Amino acid sequence: MEYMYLWLGVSFIIPWGIIYYLKPQYRSRMLKTGLIAAPFGFIEDYWYRVDYWNPPELFDMYPIDIEDIIFAFLSTGITIAIYDALFTEKQVKHYKPRPKLAVFFMPLIVAAFFLLHNVLGINSMYMWAIPFFVVAFFVVLMRRDLLIPSIASAFLVTLIMIPIYMVLFNVIHPTFWDKYWFLIDTKHGITILGNVALLELLYYFSFACLAGIMYDFAKGTKKVYKSPFKFLN
Repeated sequence: MEYMYLWLGVSFIIPWGIIYYLKPQYRSRMLKTGLIAAPFGFIEDYWYRVDYWNPPELFDMYPIDIEDIIFAFLSTGITIAIYDALFTEKQVKHYKPRPKLAVFFMPLIVAAFFLLHNVLGINSMYMWAIPFFVVAFFVVLMRRDLLIPSIASAFLVTLIMIPIYMVLFNVIHPTFWDKYWFLIDTKHGITILGNVALLELLYYFSFACLAGIMYDFAKGTKKVYKSPFKFLN
C-alpha cells in the first residue's frame, strides 16, 4: 500500500459519486470544473515535491502523474457542488456575471505561487492557502451573499476529508507521513486525530473557500435555498 497518494485520490470517488448520482443537476458543473482543474494538479505538484512531500507514484511519469489528475478532478468536483447539493433548491440570475474576472483569478493565483514560494521562500502548503483565502475575501467583498457559502463549503469539504484521512493514514498506512512527508519533525508537521496532517486540512479548507463560490460569482447567480434554509435567502 505504498501508493497512498493514488488511493487518496481514488477514495474521493465515494463522496463525488454520491453527489453525482443523487444530484444530476450538478453533473455538468462537476465534470467541467474537474476537467479544468485536472491540469493544475500536476502544476501545483511542482512546488509540493520541493518542500512538502514526495509520495511514490504508480507510473513514475513526473511531472504528469495520474495521481495528480485524479486528485484534482475529483476533489474539485466535490468542492464545487457540496454546498448546493445540501442546501440549495436552485440558482437564479440576479447579479452581474463575471466570467472574465473569474478566469483571470487562475493565472493570478499561479503567479502568487511563484511570488510566495520562489521569491519569498514560503512553504508550498502556505503558498497554496494564502492566495485562495485572499481571492475568496475579495470575491465576498463583491458578493456579500457568498460569505456563508464560502465558509460553509470550506467546513463541509474539510469534514468530508477527515474520515478519509483517518482510514487511510491511521489504519491502512500509519507510517506514510514518517516516510514521505518533509515536515514530519518540524513545527509545521502537526497531526490531529492520529495521523491526519493539519496542513492537509488547510489545503482543502482554503481551496473550498474560493472554489465553493466561484460558480455563482462567474455566472451571476443567487442561491434559492431549500425550505428549512429559507432564512438564508
